[in-house]
Amino acid sequence: MKLKKLKIFLSGIVVANLLLSTSVLTSQAREYAVTGDITSDGVFDVADVISLQKWLLHQEVSIADWKAGDFCQDNLLNIFDLCLMKQALLSHSLQPSQKNIISVATTEELKIALASAKPGDEIILAEGEYLYTGATPKGRMFIAEADGTEKQPIILRSEDSQHPAIISGTTTGSNYALTITGDWWEIRDLKIKNASKGIILDNSNYTKLINCEVYQIGAEGIHFRDNSSYCLAESCKVHDTGLVSPGYGEAIYVGSSVSTKDYGYDCNYNTIRRCELGPNVTAEHIDVKEYTTGTIIEYCTFDGTGISGEHYADSFVDIKGNNCIVRYCLGYRNGCEKINHAFSMNQIVDGWGLNAYIYGNKAYMDTALNAQGKKMYFLNSWNCSETVWDNFMAYESGELFSIDAPDDQWDYYNCSDITYGDASMESQLWG
Repeated sequence: MKLKKLKIFLSGIVVANLLLSTSVLTSQAREYAVTGDITSDGVFDVADVISLQKWLLHQEVSIADWKAGDFCQDNLLNIFDLCLMKQALLSHSLQPSQKNIISVATTEELKIALASAKPGDEIILAEGEYLYTGATPKGRMFIAEADGTEKQPIILRSEDSQHPAIISGTTTGSNYALTITGDWWEIRDLKIKNASKGIILDNSNYTKLINCEVYQIGAEGIHFRDNSSYCLAESCKVHDTGLVSPGYGEAIYVGSSVSTKDYGYDCNYNTIRRCELGPNVTAEHIDVKEYTTGTIIEYCTFDGTGISGEHYADSFVDIKGNNCIVRYCLGYRNGCEKINHAFSMNQIVDGWGLNAYIYGNKAYMDTALNAQGKKMYFLNSWNCSETVWDNFMAYESGELFSIDAPDDQWDYYNCSDITYGDASMESQLWG
């Protein structure tokens, strides 16, 4: 009997010690807990804000450390804590992490994720439509202002590329759907619609737009603007633009006109690759403005259906910058009578519109004469300079034929300063 009591007594000591140890560990854990880190992953970030928001909305989400979210210090977790948490996050200086997955499913969550983004963040949008609400400073709706880095870009993408999330504005008459002002962003697998302008890059460098569809837009679809350089649009689809302003409904616009004074002109070394542009792009599919250098347009497809002819929109591509390359593209006039030639070059400013390389392209132009009764030129250019080779055209029969015999220049190239090159020059271009 005494032995049994002794065992019970010793067991009680063990249990007491275990409880004491647990209490000490819990106390130590709270001492080193990160304020706001309700997910207990060691970091206070937008994932904690989203988790608390979902919890308050009675969605299925677990909170690992509710005390970390008690910003009011009243032993309650409510909307007041959420407000203070958002303020703390927006003012909190975070160190870059290797990678931080942020899953969002509502417009408000997307706004928070963009406002709080840091290098290495991957913002993943669940399938559905993200319709913008609220104020629009400078006409901007969804805004990405943070800078990523070369090794840690900030990624914004759909959870399922086969069922893309839709970022939507409120009207084609005003405002920009998505504006990127930070460097080193990757925007992937998204649909952008219902705004005056689709995707605008302002002073954004090294940003990539990949597999995005832009449509139902009042003016231009994608614009590399205000000193945005070394950016990429790849495998994007842009159609149904210029619904409000047909003469300004370009699919992709590089730089700014000399008459525009509010934006920096140095939009250099941007690449447009494997994009499908049109139908119902009312202005040029690609407009490369004066003061820009080194734009590359390659492997793109142009559907001329719907070009309006307004504001001199009468070709697939209009080049006014220097050192542009247009190669391996396909153009289809598709009976659009407003298209008078496949490609254009124009000198708007002295010293610009020079040194283009245009090669390896095919233009199906339907007819040898345009609606003005003039020759259907492959390239219309004056006071500009260009080097061409290995380009082909087709007329009514749809059969392609070479247009690069110098004796036939004025049949296919209406150019005052043209050089006929050959394939050996490509290796020189790419070093």
